[in-house]
Amino acid sequence: MSELAIGIYDNLDDQTQPVLTVSPEKENMILFGGHASGKTTFIKTLLVRLHENLEADRERDVFILDFGGNLGQYRDLNTVAACFDNSNEENVRRVFRTIESKLEKNIKLLNSRQFMDVWESAEPKKPAQMIFIIDNLNSFYADERYIPYQELLTKFCRDGLSKGLSLVFTASDMSGGVGRILGHFTRRFALEGSAENYLDIFGMRVAEPMHCPGRGLTFIGGKPRECQIFLPFMDEGRDLPMFKESLRSFQVPTEKLTAFDGDLTEENFFNYLSGSFEEDTGADCPVVGLDYYDHFPITVNMHEAHSIAIYGKKRFGKTNLLTLLVRFIRKNHPDYRIVFFDDGRRQLFDLYQESPAGNFYLTSIEQMYDFLDSNGYAAKLEKGVINRNFEEKSNPGTVFVLQNKMLFQSAGMQLLKNVFPRMTAIAEEKKYWFIYSDVRKISNNDRDTESSLNNSIAVAFLLDNIAEFVSDRGSRSVFGEMDPRELRNEYARCELGDGYYFDIESDELKKIKFIKV
Repeated sequence: MSELAIGIYDNLDDQTQPVLTVSPEKENMILFGGHASGKTTFIKTLLVRLHENLEADRERDVFILDFGGNLGQYRDLNTVAACFDNSNEENVRRVFRTIESKLEKNIKLLNSRQFMDVWESAEPKKPAQMIFIIDNLNSFYADERYIPYQELLTKFCRDGLSKGLSLVFTASDMSGGVGRILGHFTRRFALEGSAENYLDIFGMRVAEPMHCPGRGLTFIGGKPRECQIFLPFMDEGRDLPMFKESLRSFQVPTEKLTAFDGDLTEENFFNYLSGSFEEDTGADCPVVGLDYYDHFPITVNMHEAHSIAIYGKKRFGKTNLLTLLVRFIRKNHPDYRIVFFDDGRRQLFDLYQESPAGNFYLTSIEQMYDFLDSNGYAAKLEKGVINRNFEEKSNPGTVFVLQNKMLFQSAGMQLLKNVFPRMTAIAEEKKYWFIYSDVRKISNNDRDTESSLNNSIAVAFLLDNIAEFVSDRGSRSVFGEMDPRELRNEYARCELGDGYYFDIESDELKKIKFIKV
């Protein structure tokens, strides 16, 4: 790519105003300035110039963290892989994770060579060139949520250019960690409102330029020069849509990172589903949401997973997930019987009333024992003695929805420790499914009961911040072997409607956005 025209500058040596150019592949750029000084205009103009010089045979990916909140209209330009604001920490993490992954691929392809040597060569297979833009770097450093990414950002600044990553940042001043990374930026601009930082920015005193948006200072040929940044368009509202339309037919190998915008529903599900997903999810296995990173469906293989546990905070969406599962079962397995085991809170009653005749609603431990015994599922235990007259009977496939809080107290210990685990062991043969829809701490620290329950669970869902949950409940849940510190580094905090899917047998943990019903 040739150098991009970004503005003009005053050449006092010969009294001319040459074109000001930048080379995104070769230099990191940082712009300082006050409010409405033209920092975001610089980024917009850069994006337009990049797309005026597209090359179909080269992969270029632009990642934008729009902490200024003014670049949303540019998110669907061809090479913009992501343009996220600071409202969702997980999206910020996805950007860092994706850049890191692409850099690893570049390193293998470069094979100890410098990026520009390969990029400008005649080699047919070239590494991807990436541009990472942060508009309002001070906000990034000031937000405690992003402290875990500061070290990685410094690494990008130090090593990125040689591996194919260039950086374009804007900032108002040197606060936070801005001053620490300044040495990695060979191209610096100071727009209106940054006079107090001239000495830090350029290492020398310079005269303040004329006051005008987009007007500022930069060094060219080792000398300070006044410059004026071009507008991206004369009329952005009119010209930007026309520009996008002109690029519609131009194909580039950029893979977009789609961000969830509000709730995930059955109606908008396919808007967020990854275009690269081609597998068959299985019509009789419920889809509960999308993986947060790849946007692939998360399904519950109910042919293999016969015991499901749901953990989480109140009002985080446990009832929504249960409703999703039960409605799917009713629709796709109408021959199955559903047994709702509720308590005085009657939180399952509305869901039970949706069900057709032939299902059951129980509210006490005694009722559950009587139901299992009389219907031939499992023998009743009275005063420590098993009913010797118990007769096993043939039953239709049965889903047990277990939400009675007495299960996790002394009254329900035998059900959790002996009855349900034994039924789970033969669940595939008998066509039983167990859904523990509100798993709680087991009273009296009964480790045997905890172990029996945990060992019987095949799939668990968590609707809570996983690092905090594991710190609080530790070994008392199926997540107990996980390290809270590692989880805190690996996953951002949950937004409402977020959670985790954990396949215990494969030890697979995924953060997901649940479908809202």
